[in-house]
Amino acid sequence: MAFEMLYGILAIITLIMGAALIVLMYLSYKRVKDKTLLLFNLGLFLLVIGIVFSDIVAMISGEGVISYWSIVTARLLQIAGIGCMITGVFR
Repeated sequence: MAFEMLYGILAIITLIMGAALIVLMYLSYKRVKDKTLLLFNLGLFLLVIGIVFSDIVAMISGEGVISYWSIVTARLLQIAGIGCMITGVFR
């Protein structure tokens, strides 16, 4: 039980730090108005959500089939986020 609680606390800390970074990047986008920075910010958002998605679902529902599918969904979100970031860098 304590191990799952630690996962939950670390997931919430990751969400808060990721949200702070996303807000800072959005504020810098508002200054420079560069669309690639906005695309990179979207990729970072997907990556942060993908990182903590399976931990949050495991905290809410526990073990089971939903927990295994949340891991797959988290990996897909991470791949989509990295793909957006790569597209933003190559633009």
